[in-house]
Amino acid sequence: MAGGVRFAVAALALLVVLPSAVVADEFKVLPSLALSEGYNDNILYSTSDTISSWVTTISPGLALTNRTEKTDLMLSALVDVLRYHGESNYNSENQYYKGRLGYTFSPRGSVQAEGGWSRDYQPDRDIYRTGIALTNTQRDRTYAGLTGNYVLTERLSAGASYFFEKDNYDAPDVSDLTGNQFSAGLSYNLGLATKGRWNAGYASYRFTSQDTNSVWSTVGIEHRYHELWSVIVDVGGRFARTKYTVRELQFVPPFFPVPVTVEKTSEVWSGLVKASLNYTGEKATGSLSAVYDLAPASGLNGAAQRTSFVLDVRYRLTYEFSTALSTGYFLNYAAAGDYGTGSVDEAMIFVIPSVRYEFNKDIYLEALYNYSCLLYTSPSPRDS
Repeated sequence: MAGGVRFAVAALALLVVLPSAVVADEFKVLPSLALSEGYNDNILYSTSDTISSWVTTISPGLALTNRTEKTDLMLSALVDVLRYHGESNYNSENQYYKGRLGYTFSPRGSVQAEGGWSRDYQPDRDIYRTGIALTNTQRDRTYAGLTGNYVLTERLSAGASYFFEKDNYDAPDVSDLTGNQFSAGLSYNLGLATKGRWNAGYASYRFTSQDTNSVWSTVGIEHRYHELWSVIVDVGGRFARTKYTVRELQFVPPFFPVPVTVEKTSEVWSGLVKASLNYTGEKATGSLSAVYDLAPASGLNGAAQRTSFVLDVRYRLTYEFSTALSTGYFLNYAAAGDYGTGSVDEAMIFVIPSVRYEFNKDIYLEALYNYSCLLYTSPSPRDS
């Protein structure tokens, strides 16, 4: 078991300059600066010999947006400069660059392209999205995606998307990852603020010593109640085939054992569930999501079945003052032989209460307490 407690105080200042006076062509340059100071009692999420430190983070950023009647352009750059007091070996500069371009062909059709590149080092860089804590190894991530939507009739609409992601780790014991995902779907308006949904897709996750390919399909429903509540539920199944190599001893006549490389294939059928409940009120907003699906376990050298429950709630006490709670549970599981030679069985829970005071729409001060705990049934990769 590895646990972590973190307390942080952050301030964000955002300055908007160069706004266009033409409504049909809005151009903005948005520089930003965030400063946070926090204490982390287990910066490496280790089960033994834990290291604690005060951490100072300075985050300068710059974003450019340009919107017209047909186009929506966004470019941004952000750098997180982290300084660990008394543990300078873990100092790092994380870099994030991304862009998005959307184009509306007509009232019926639109397309959007996105892409980005990042270099990061923090062990908790993915933990609140995947439940996986990594080492402080450098990772370079490249991603790109394309999405299109088209309204076929007054009730029926269609969409399709493609997403590419590549993770390169600067460590020989951590597998790189190349992922490709394609999906297409239909949405039909059933009336009474209810839509029926059908989606299907293909995914490929390629690691150093194994390759998982899968196809999936879901049916679902989307319903909005009283303009405050909305619910989306999709259920279905997935079929995955994984090819991987193992080293085995084979006997050569008359009796000599010889190590050889053998290629094996595994096939797994699994369920697929995605559900979300959302609330948007005058003072309160909240969302609850639940997911059970196959996912690439980047940093753990293979794919895994991921179960997650995440709750986010924010309540505005006054115009300036608000409080929030984020909490969740993740389980990444794969038996040996399901998606390669290795097995994965890691669970994670986190609880993050916070309070925020907004001086204006561009500047706020926030304090938060972060408790997270990881449970391993096998030796932790953070201790290797």
